[in-house]
Amino acid sequence: MLDVVDQKTGEIIKKVLLSGKPNTLVATKDGRRVFVAIHEDPGALDVIDTTSLKRVKSIPKTGPLHDVYLTPDGKFVVAGSIEAKLLTVVDVQTEQAVWQINFDTGPRTMGIEANPDGSTRRIFVSPSFFHGFEVVDFAERKVVAKIKLPDQPSGGMTHDPRSPSHGIGVRPDNKALWVTSKNADAVFVYSLPDLKLLGHARTGVRPHWVTFSPDSKRIYVCNTAENTVSVIDTNTLKEVARIPTGEGPKRIETLVLP
Repeated sequence: MLDVVDQKTGEIIKKVLLSGKPNTLVATKDGRRVFVAIHEDPGALDVIDTTSLKRVKSIPKTGPLHDVYLTPDGKFVVAGSIEAKLLTVVDVQTEQAVWQINFDTGPRTMGIEANPDGSTRRIFVSPSFFHGFEVVDFAERKVVAKIKLPDQPSGGMTHDPRSPSHGIGVRPDNKALWVTSKNADAVFVYSLPDLKLLGHARTGVRPHWVTFSPDSKRIYVCNTAENTVSVIDTNTLKEVARIPTGEGPKRIETLVLP
């Protein structure tokens, strides 16, 4: 099920029947459709009409879907399957898969970089069992680089060999890529477009997903092992606050209210 919640009251106003167990979702820029990753085998990308609040289509996939993202220009949905070790790009208008890439290990979280004209330049993917990220050239439709995060600093309090790096994001101004490390309890920063390592910022324990303030001045990092969110100044690379949360925070998004 997909719960539809009234923004003002916080009440559930509709439950939309999905084709299987969901994992994550993304809305189109015009707000007319929501794409839901179905993680239940064999996997699908469900399309929800936000006017009728009904599932209008299920785009079949070749494996359970884990995460979905919208490209900066709003033209494509990017979906990853850990089990199938597959990344699929779907055209928003036609609601059809246009290309796919296979990986050696399952793709997890992703960050997407835009060209100066707003079109998609690269997708940065955190693969399973790797302390770093892979770089997908969107135009060439292939992996063009695999970058390992530094071994130092170390000293992370928890280790997860399946996903040692499980948070990645491109700053809204398109000037830097931020990548979390559970091995270091830190987030590493790379300049864009040249991917030069700029440094790192310490976080809380077991950093996961990230999100940015719209003005690019802050990054928020979920620390799942200590139930907090680190707030980091993206210019100084210093933590400026640590916010207590509920248990085990992971997925995090920035919401701008009208």
